[in-house]
Amino acid sequence: MNTLRLLWGIFLTIIVMLVCLSGPARAQITYDPAIYGALADADSPETIAPGTKITLQNWQQYKKFMPIWVQAAFSGKYKWHVGSEPEYTIIVGPTHHYPLDRQFVEDTEKYGGQAQLVPLPDGGFGWKGYVAGIPFPNPTEPNKAAKLAYDTWANFRPKIMNFRAFNWLVDNYGNVSNLESDDTFFRLMHLSDPPGGPINLPFAAGTYYASRFTVVLPEQSKYTTELTLRPDDPTRIEEIYVFLPSLRRSLRLSSAARCAPILGTDFVEDDNAWLPPNFKISLLGKKKLLEPVIDYSKAFNRDSYMQPPTGFPVWPKADYTRWELRDFYLLNLEWLNNHGAYCYSQRVFYQDAEWLASSPLESYDRTGKFWKVVWETFTPINFRGQHTMIEIASIATVSGVDFQNSHITATVESPTTVDEDGAGTAAGPVPPLYRDVADVTTPGSLSRIMK
Repeated sequence: MNTLRLLWGIFLTIIVMLVCLSGPARAQITYDPAIYGALADADSPETIAPGTKITLQNWQQYKKFMPIWVQAAFSGKYKWHVGSEPEYTIIVGPTHHYPLDRQFVEDTEKYGGQAQLVPLPDGGFGWKGYVAGIPFPNPTEPNKAAKLAYDTWANFRPKIMNFRAFNWLVDNYGNVSNLESDDTFFRLMHLSDPPGGPINLPFAAGTYYASRFTVVLPEQSKYTTELTLRPDDPTRIEEIYVFLPSLRRSLRLSSAARCAPILGTDFVEDDNAWLPPNFKISLLGKKKLLEPVIDYSKAFNRDSYMQPPTGFPVWPKADYTRWELRDFYLLNLEWLNNHGAYCYSQRVFYQDAEWLASSPLESYDRTGKFWKVVWETFTPINFRGQHTMIEIASIATVSGVDFQNSHITATVESPTTVDEDGAGTAAGPVPPLYRDVADVTTPGSLSRIMK
């Protein structure tokens, strides 16, 4: 009997310890528009002087300038957290101007105003009339939030972008697995690049955008490839295909699997190929927030970031990074249930008001609890004579952070090659494999991967 009591006591002690360890991370943040409303308004006279250093000791003074996920990281209530080491210090630098691509601007001036929202019976919005450039320049009410979402969905991207991704997959025990992938993105319609080229490629067949991810390492997963085709008509479903080397064949995946992990990482399909009509979109405000920007010469060096399994893997080290105060539109995307089951109740996009990219992306689970963030560290690049930012091409790191389950996919990219002739950047030409865009953006190309 005494032995049973002893074992029962030990069992209860373990349960209490587990609850104490896991409880805070599960209860800290729930979705509430008020927490976003408390962030600094873009037109507020409040600011942070360049040279200011933000640490664990003083971060509360500056929290109104921090995205919610950064507040979570500084709070210390999650496994992934900012440490006291000097490398975690946020050093505020001056805010820079990153102009949009010249041809993209010219196309906006030429075609701006032709795009229109199309109301749908379920409360979402499709679009029509879009040619090239920004679909809705200077958007206003009604439905300003939906117009801003389409501006992000159709922001500037060159025809081809390719890079090697070095991924650390870190589980909640601190175990680290390495994954390298070859990632390529193709824009097939509404092109502003190259200047003078076709706006819609003749073989696009209604596919606006395609992405292709191929595993390079580990060896046992090598050649596994996922191809996603995003339709120009966003009311249609995406097409998702995967090549499995063990079967020597490709399979079409269910397009309803929007929350399926991409190649076993913490990134899901809807991080890469979300569709605006699937959501009720609302504007949470225009805010003035901190965003990390890293110099190009340091951006792709893995030593520029905290290494796993540290307090926050791939946090950009203070010696290499300056954080800028930039204006963001905050868009809340709430899933429309008539489209079926979904993993998130709310997704908050932080859209850079100047160059329209969206980072970070915060996600809440079905009960409204803070769950995940996808966030990126950007680096300005020289693109056709301009010092600018381009979504994907300017990404130095990207992380899929699961705050609830305490695992993370932390990625450092190689310099992105742009266009088939390498004219866009100094990173060199796109590999020959990806230059035949008409072939590699079709499901049939997957059958030739190992031949």
